[in-house]
Amino acid sequence: MVYGHSIYMIMLRSTFLAIALPAIGISTAQLPPERPATTGQHLREVNAQWSAREPAVFDDARTVRFHSDAARIAEHLHRVRQHLALDPPVGLSPLALSHRQGLLAALDTYADRGVFPVNDLVPGRSPVFIDTLGNACAVGHLMITSGHAALAERISAELNLAYVHDIALPEVAAWATTNGFTIDELAWIQPTYDHMKIRDPGLVAAIQLANGDRFDVRGPASAKAAQKLRLVRKGPAGDKVLATLPKLSGVKVMEYNGHIFIGGMPPVNGPSAELYEWNGKSLQAHDPFTGRLAIGSMSVQNGRVTVVGYELGKGQPQERVLTEAGAWELIPPAPIPDPDVPQDSLP
Repeated sequence: MVYGHSIYMIMLRSTFLAIALPAIGISTAQLPPERPATTGQHLREVNAQWSAREPAVFDDARTVRFHSDAARIAEHLHRVRQHLALDPPVGLSPLALSHRQGLLAALDTYADRGVFPVNDLVPGRSPVFIDTLGNACAVGHLMITSGHAALAERISAELNLAYVHDIALPEVAAWATTNGFTIDELAWIQPTYDHMKIRDPGLVAAIQLANGDRFDVRGPASAKAAQKLRLVRKGPAGDKVLATLPKLSGVKVMEYNGHIFIGGMPPVNGPSAELYEWNGKSLQAHDPFTGRLAIGSMSVQNGRVTVVGYELGKGQPQERVLTEAGAWELIPPAPIPDPDVPQDSLP
């Protein structure tokens, strides 16, 4: 489904699978993703709202299974996005509808990336608003994408494991209204994440390309080793360290035209570059922003790499696009509407 322009970045889908784990572990799900079950049963495992919101999904008796919980969560998000795109709340202003459409497009891209929080905190399935490595849940990601990272961080600090219906902050209701959502819709979007028994705490992020190649971003080899991240190619002959880079936090990874892009917030004592590009032979540092910013998202827009960065504690994101000349060009920020001002009165 294609939408018109909105104030938010509408990002293209990618063809790779990103493995959203700071660690690989054993799932303790009541219904493991690989077990044959109906689509409705699998979706209800991720979010119980399916029983009330779309009971027709349980009419299909055919069984399916998923290769991972991340793949099952992505299926949940894509299906919810489709339903919400076809059934917006009654009475939305054109501005709120535009915000909603842009964020629903961003939700599709988020689901495709497959980079979700890890629940290493409580047994069973639970929401995790933002995990310890900075991976945001779907609702948190939408807040960050819309320029409200500070609100997402506050929820993470105060109510990290809460369901949306239990987050009784007036700022959440105001954000939802401004962006064309209801609280019930946000509760339907919000996945739960199964508890993982950690096996590999050194794995920061990973990406598997459509051709089967896999690249890991790993932490330092040991406490005594150089405190740098390592880009590792996984292959039948073993692992090969391709390059090292500063110890970024909140790491994100994507592929475009055969190049691997690794983004994150740079360390305080080190280079200020937020983005690194592996071109198959060497690693190139990119510094799209002034100062040290966290990378909220990376995508490809109209054939050009685009990054969104934000300063922690400040809501308005900064967006840059990589030009053909190799320079980073500013995309002017769109105004964030004031929920206290009637939207129809805005120019």
